[in-house]
Amino acid sequence: MQTIDVSGQQCPDPLKTVATALAAAPQGARFKIVTDDYVCYMMLRRLMALNEVKILEATEEGPYVLIVEK
Repeated sequence: MQTIDVSGQQCPDPLKTVATALAAAPQGARFKIVTDDYVCYMMLRRLMALNEVKILEATEEGPYVLIVEK
């Protein structure tokens, strides 16, 4: 599982980073995405929904963590 830590960054940069990694990954790849920004966390959740990426786990308190599978 690859970790993508976008802590300290403000959107839209983390979205671009995560979208690029997801696009390059094979089907079934898993990622741990970490952010310290709540708005970015919510936008990342939306990105997962739009790209039909399954959220396996989510931490609702900072630091915010998403475990996802493409």
